[in-house]
This record gives sequence, structure tokens and C-alpha cells, in this order.
Amino acid sequence: MHGDYVMEAWGSLVDCPCESSFDEYLKNFEMTCSPWPMFVDYVCQSWVISHKEKFVKAWTNKVMHLGNTTTNRYKYCFCMC
Repeated sequence: MHGDYVMEAWGSLVDCPCESSFDEYLKNFEMTCSPWPMFVDYVCQSWVISHKEKFVKAWTNKVMHLGNTTTNRYKYCFCMC
């Protein structure tokens, strides 16, 4: 059950629509996961702070990708057929 809340908070963080609201979504994720502080520290330090420009919608949506959101070209082409 707790995992559902964590995944929902993570999904919201990743789907954050703009940079200005990112801190609000991050706070929500941190509050949701507060029973697991080591997990929060790991995720924030290893992924969110260091790599948010690579997977958070607020940053990745700035590049025209024509619907291709995977780096696996074969998988993308196969799905389009």
C-alpha cells in the first residue's frame, strides 16, 4: 500500500510540467517518503539533484522529440508499425 503512494509521488515529480513548480513536487515526494529517510536521501542525491534535466518533464519537454520518448530506436520503430 505504501508503495502506491511512493510511486504516485514519484510519477508526479517526473511529470512535473514546469521548473517553477518542481520544488513543490519534490517536497511532496520527500513528505510522502519521509518514513524512509535513507531512500529519500539516495533518490534525491543520486538522481533528482544530479540528473533531473534528463528525465523530469519540465526539462525534457523543451526538446522536440516528435513523440519519441525512448532511446531504443528499434523498440520505437516496432511500436509505430
